Amino acid sequence: MERDSIQYCIDLALKKKNVLDQSIFKYITRAALASIYICFILIVCLKLAEIFRLNESPYVAIVYPLVFATALIMIIYGGGELFTSNTMYFTFSTLAHKTSRLDLLKNWLTCYAGNIIGAIVFAFLFYLTGIPKEFPSDHFLTGVVEHKIHASFLQLFFKGLLCNWLVCLACFLPTRLKEDFSKMTIIFLLVFAFFFSGYEHSIANLAVFTLSSIMPHDLTFTFGDLLHNLVPVTFGNIIGGSVGVGMAYYYLNTGKTTKTKSLKRIS
Repeated sequence: MERDSIQYCIDLALKKKNVLDQSIFKYITRAALASIYICFILIVCLKLAEIFRLNESPYVAIVYPLVFATALIMIIYGGGELFTSNTMYFTFSTLAHKTSRLDLLKNWLTCYAGNIIGAIVFAFLFYLTGIPKEFPSDHFLTGVVEHKIHASFLQLFFKGLLCNWLVCLACFLPTRLKEDFSKMTIIFLLVFAFFFSGYEHSIANLAVFTLSSIMPHDLTFTFGDLLHNLVPVTFGNIIGGSVGVGMAYYYLNTGKTTKTKSLKRIS
């Protein structure tokens, strides 16, 4: 049923592989753009959340994820490279023997590095605007960071798993649609679902920690706190995207009764 979508993901993975093989700098730039787009939206989320927080509005928990849902739309339509969605794309292509495990690992590591670079670049540029100084030390993002560094390893792992399951579905399901508006709607709703539910996205967390470090903050966090969050969340994201979507849908479309026909379509 989902063979065309799987083929689309495989073709996209091959395009990503070609870009990386031809120029690692261009690929890293695309990966940097993805986290920069996330940072752009996070700032909007933060400023809106501050307004609602200062007015003691209960709707702050709804406004924040509603706005953030536009980040993935910007990345997909803006040609950014996001580590979390690539966990799904390269699982499909590797299972179909179109890319190797080395290609998969090379992509994931390069993309993650590019996403880190993008978050740092945006934080530096944003710091130069002087806007961070306008925030109080107890701004909304401080509470978000505190929650992220005090959760347990297992909690963070499973939050990461569930998060990227939804994020990869937000990339996979729209491939079955033709209209851009319909695609954007599904992306928007599924990203809202992960954010509103309180799950953990490794690249979004990179942006949160990086931006928090340049703003006034009561909470002090260390590099160890950053790793405490990112390590389990990243591994959870990998499982959620590669197993929850990639392996699951590949298995469902290459069963015993349709194995030969399915593999021909996927190949």
